[in-house]
Amino acid sequence: MSISPYAISIIEPETITDSILTDSNLSETDYAAWNSGSTYALGDRVILTSTHKIYESSQGSNTNHNPETSPTWWIEVSPTNKWKCFDTSSTTQTLATGISPPLISYEFAFNQAVNSVAFLNVTGCNYITIVMDDPTYGIVYNETIDLSRKQLSSDWWAWFFGLRREANQYVALDLPTYPYATISVTLEGTPGLGVGIIVVGQQNNFSLGMKYGARVGIQDYSRKETNDFGDTVFVERAFAKRATYEVMMENEELDTFQKYLTSIRATPCLWVGSNEFEATTVFGFYKNFDILLNYTNHSDCSLDIEGLT
Repeated sequence: MSISPYAISIIEPETITDSILTDSNLSETDYAAWNSGSTYALGDRVILTSTHKIYESSQGSNTNHNPETSPTWWIEVSPTNKWKCFDTSSTTQTLATGISPPLISYEFAFNQAVNSVAFLNVTGCNYITIVMDDPTYGIVYNETIDLSRKQLSSDWWAWFFGLRREANQYVALDLPTYPYATISVTLEGTPGLGVGIIVVGQQNNFSLGMKYGARVGIQDYSRKETNDFGDTVFVERAFAKRATYEVMMENEELDTFQKYLTSIRATPCLWVGSNEFEATTVFGFYKNFDILLNYTNHSDCSLDIEGLT
């Protein structure tokens, strides 16, 4: 029996480039841009707007060594704040630091069909707005989603004193197909507003739905150490989501499904097992899959997904 009648969705993220990202309220001012005529000391940091990355000088008297092509002189630190949400790590967040009121906005022009957009590791966000504007048909999609904190239960005590849950992700799988439409996304919230990953792409749907028996969890990379005096010290580190989908599919789509999985091996994708449970949404890659040909018209498939930190 399936948890949800909907197929599992797999979204391959489109690579965001300067030509695709047509507008944003964020600027690249993390550090000063690298200058070939400047001399940098050990530990100095610069940015390259051509790569949208931050680099740190690994030596003193560092002059005229391009960070992109001089790995012995520069260490790559991370993407710039504006571009952190387009890497493969949800731990590195794009933040609305210094922007009042807190706001993060991007506009994309893919010039091809995309019908899905997802926001992962969202913090301090009250509203997300997604707008599609087609040059011929005008506004074809305009949705605002409320992600503000909500109480965990509905009784009066919980309303005044109980814990409140903040949504930390949102996945929209219903964008209409307009290849030449621009897609604008806006996040509004508190001073801690941030987003780890923004995924935009075309979804691929398979199976008759995820079955009961699916497993979800996390892989925690934090460390617990006990010193010589018996004191236990916890070092909090990143974690990655993981999931095992148990799905049923029609036999006529098995070959297509296997070929598709083979084509995206070692490729980070967004996996949506069921819209009913956020825990079944994982950004990562599949470790292995098994297909059991056990019925005349239908078969069972087990799919292990490992998330990225």
